[in-house]
Amino acid sequence: MTRRLTRWLAAAIVLLNAGSPSLARDAIVEGKSNWLFAGWESLSVAKPEAEMASVQLIAEINRVLSERGIKLIVAIVPLKPRYYETLLPEGMAISEPVRKRYDFLLSELRSQGVSAPDLRDAFKAVVLGKQEVFYRTDFHWTTFAAEASADQIAAEIISKSPLPGKAGSGTQLGDWMNDRHLGDLAANFLSPERKRAIGPDTYVIRTPPRNNQGLLDAEPAPVAVVGNSFVQPYFGFPQRLSNRIDRPVSLKWNPGDLGPWATLLQYLQSSEFKSNPVRFLVWQFNEAQLQNGPDAVGEWAAQGIVSAADWRLKTAEAIRNRK
Repeated sequence: MTRRLTRWLAAAIVLLNAGSPSLARDAIVEGKSNWLFAGWESLSVAKPEAEMASVQLIAEINRVLSERGIKLIVAIVPLKPRYYETLLPEGMAISEPVRKRYDFLLSELRSQGVSAPDLRDAFKAVVLGKQEVFYRTDFHWTTFAAEASADQIAAEIISKSPLPGKAGSGTQLGDWMNDRHLGDLAANFLSPERKRAIGPDTYVIRTPPRNNQGLLDAEPAPVAVVGNSFVQPYFGFPQRLSNRIDRPVSLKWNPGDLGPWATLLQYLQSSEFKSNPVRFLVWQFNEAQLQNGPDAVGEWAAQGIVSAADWRLKTAEAIRNRK
């Protein structure tokens, strides 16, 4: 069910460790200086044909959404090792095909008329500010990277057209705070001995707004965010986006193992999509996810598997049945 951003910090912390794919075959890669990386994201193998198939599916859904006056924005989060390659284990490096993949994906999506901002631009500002873009022991981006990405996407939304709704109805951002705990890679995949050796990370996040409000339920949300645990409220992306566009934002996210295809379908079939006048749909992917279509058995949890043909039919039907 699509949720408004009224999630409290305690609930977000409980959900934090749900972001890593439960079907991970190789679990994690232990790098230098106790940095951890996702073992399920290959740094050597790109799959351009499979990635092109994903691009085609996204382009098709973009056309159907456009028919209903909805602008799709595809937000692809770059691989963590792109920013910490020197911290990979000795002898491990990003291959040339994988190194070129992000540019390839953006180029192909844009050639199909899909809006795909380059989130590396947002990350660049974070790096220049001498802040981390990913956590040491976690699969996820930092709040600094999440908020910078939200700012970039908000600027694109604002540049397109005036948003409906009441000014002042966006999320009021909370104060900064530190939250110290093991990252999900360490917590989910390391032995007790290695957990003690690796140690916790310090998460610089925001507290819930003092007025107890995330988004104002009385106001319809002209922007929807659909994705995985990267866009859960704990890391701050949807709150920052709402704050910057000064309008409510609706949110649908699932743990990463369900996959982006099933998550989007769930949102499109929801009562909120059917009744809410959304103008922009921000669909978040992790870079490596685009090499796995909706029928990628072994990559997504069983309930997230659907054939590409069925996914096309069901998503198009859900969009065209919208009021």
